[in-house]
Amino acid sequence: METNPKADSGLRSVFHFKDILLLAIPAILALASQPLLAIGDTAMIGRLGIEPLAARAIGMALIGAIYWIFAFLTFGTTTLIGYHYGAHDPVSCGETYMNAVWLALGGGTLVALCGNLLAPSLFHLMGAEDGVAHQGVPYFRFYISSAPLTFIFFASVGFFRGIQNTKTPMFLAFLTNGLHLLLDFALIYGRFGLPPMGLIGAAIAAWIAQFVGAAVCLVIFFRSPANRPYRPGHWRWSPANLRPLFRIGRELAIRTGALRLSLIVATGAAARMSATVLSAHEIAFQLFLLCSDVIDGLAVAGQALVAKHLGAGRKDIAYGMGKALMLCGLGAGLFFAAVFLGGKESIIEFFTGSPDVMLILGGGIFFLLALYQPLNGIVFVLDGLLIGANDTRFLMRAMLVGAFAIFMPLSWLALRLEWDLMGLWLGVSALMSWRLATNVYRFTSQRWMNAEK
Repeated sequence: METNPKADSGLRSVFHFKDILLLAIPAILALASQPLLAIGDTAMIGRLGIEPLAARAIGMALIGAIYWIFAFLTFGTTTLIGYHYGAHDPVSCGETYMNAVWLALGGGTLVALCGNLLAPSLFHLMGAEDGVAHQGVPYFRFYISSAPLTFIFFASVGFFRGIQNTKTPMFLAFLTNGLHLLLDFALIYGRFGLPPMGLIGAAIAAWIAQFVGAAVCLVIFFRSPANRPYRPGHWRWSPANLRPLFRIGRELAIRTGALRLSLIVATGAAARMSATVLSAHEIAFQLFLLCSDVIDGLAVAGQALVAKHLGAGRKDIAYGMGKALMLCGLGAGLFFAAVFLGGKESIIEFFTGSPDVMLILGGGIFFLLALYQPLNGIVFVLDGLLIGANDTRFLMRAMLVGAFAIFMPLSWLALRLEWDLMGLWLGVSALMSWRLATNVYRFTSQRWMNAEK
């Protein structure tokens, strides 16, 4: 009996989309819970007054800058464990996870000690006033002391994603973020028989939530029957097994650092144009991040699936999965573009009542933001695919060129030549066009399939 190649290809595509969505939907929900936590935490602290809110803003800016360096504990662990999972090597999956846990404990302890020691100097460098620093330093010290717990959580999420399980990270995200908000309410304002502790209560709430999250992660790993094949017979520290994780971490840290520096330059350029321009830029940027956060759920699925198929030696399936991912990213981007264009006035009015800010956003910025969403969707999912293929060196080099040779010069020109916010967002569009071109080129070249493992 003859087979129909087109029918087989179509059937494989259906399975690709099914596999992607099964992993992506829980990942999207887990990622969406994080900004909700930030909004709730900010709102409750904001009711305490200006100084506590400012102290929280500086503290979280510092913590965010420190923690992104250790994000490789999630992304790198997902890639390495996904590869071992595809190769049907559960022992290596477990050993990789345990080495990541040891690294999380060591690195987290070092971060906690340095954070506590340098807290006053860090707040001074951030320009905090005396009243803000007086409240912010204790808050930061208590919060940063939970770094080992947070990093264990990072590594655990990477492990579960690597073994194609995004439902457990979703449950963990809901548990920790929900508990964090409940404890915020109880400890900040003094509810449920607890004393009101203000800003320091918010730090205690974060610490307890992270402790529970890390503890539950380890309990699930060591007690769940489903994870028995992955549990190693020893707790031995293996520097050799950490080298790939360190390499991924270094390359992702440089890549993300270049991107973050670019965003800081853009914000600084907008601030120098005027407060009105900065306000419009911030609104557009938050909408950009919203789309990025949602589509990152697809990228997470792509990373885990591609790592699995490459580990199993199924390069053709990994390539087909990449094509399906691009269609998913394109579809998600088209959805956001339609929402932005169809609800333009309502969305702008939700964020601001200033006629000047509304005029700037409505004068082409919003159209440009919507126009690029489908292209951005492809960029984000291909980022996930290339990370899953351990092709982080290519991503690092491409981002360095995009940030320092394209985006930053255009941001400087937009400021110097008075191109206003449109010039700045043309720079954002140029950066995304560069990332699209390089990611698509890398994908179609198929060189990512042979990246260093």
